[in-house]
Amino acid sequence: MIPSATCSLQCFFVCVITAVFADERNIARDQAKPFYLRDIQIGSTTLPITPVTAIIMILSLFMLLRGATSGSKSTATASHILLDGDDAEKRLTDMKKEIKQDYNKFKNLAKMHSKCPSGKSAGGKLGKFKPGMMVPPFDKAIFAKESKVGEVIGPVQTNFGWHLIWIEERELVE
Repeated sequence: MIPSATCSLQCFFVCVITAVFADERNIARDQAKPFYLRDIQIGSTTLPITPVTAIIMILSLFMLLRGATSGSKSTATASHILLDGDDAEKRLTDMKKEIKQDYNKFKNLAKMHSKCPSGKSAGGKLGKFKPGMMVPPFDKAIFAKESKVGEVIGPVQTNFGWHLIWIEERELVE
């Protein structure tokens, strides 16, 4: 009986000592990490978040909230005729002279000639959009104060080709 009690006692001390040293090794491993990679400790509580993770989370939240509350409130509704090829600019210039200020002519020419799917089905209608939703040259032409609502703008070149643009309505908010 006594030898087994001694053996059990020895096993108990070995387990306790191993646990203490294992805990000290974990502490030493954590201490060896740079502070910004260690878990955050508040009193005796350890959060499984590093300072770097916390900073990234805060910045992401800030950027999301800023994006949701700021940004341009300007909007526009427009139609366009898209052509590509070497003679696209000249053809659009000729169309612009033919259209003058007649929106029905613009829609008919968009249905007949536009390379954009919106031209064939809806007379070039693009719907309502905000600055930044279209390619930069297109945006610049539509949201420029000099561009008038109800007039043909262009030809404007983008990476898609050449455009004639008709601004149906626009609200510029600064």
